Amino acid sequence: MTDSASLIAAARQRFSDIDSDALKEMWATDGRTEWAETALRLELLERGAHTGELDAIALRRADIAASTPPSAQDTLWKYGVVGRGLTLAGVVLWVLVVHTFHGSGALAVAGALVVLGIYVYVLTRRTAAQKKHPLAASASFVIHWQLGEAWLILIGTIIAAAFIFAG
Repeated sequence: MTDSASLIAAARQRFSDIDSDALKEMWATDGRTEWAETALRLELLERGAHTGELDAIALRRADIAASTPPSAQDTLWKYGVVGRGLTLAGVVLWVLVVHTFHGSGALAVAGALVVLGIYVYVLTRRTAAQKKHPLAASASFVIHWQLGEAWLILIGTIIAAAFIFAG
């Protein structure tokens, strides 16, 4: 048995324990290697799916992915809490390194503005995508609170930068 064939056989063995509807949902998403795609296709065909149906779904994967709502939990934790923590850590590290090795407060603050600006841009886009789908009131409040905080941090840094560059 070739390596690809053994991978396909192992994947089909794992797929045998999964419900057909769940396998069809998996088929609608993209991002598998060729052997995993083949294994999933073979398993679905064996369960009675039609080749034309699978091909039609495969052609619409980009549209399916675009209409799938983003995860509110990811927006809250990965983009909000973790993203803010990593961004602020990156800003502090940038400021310390530039100030230590270059001695320029202006360069340090300019870099910090870029890092914060990128984070606020990404969080704003994610929040806008999230807003298109229904959320619990508490989750919506926290997501928008995080966005407001990010904008306030960016605006505060811009004001501080104005004072540094002016003086």
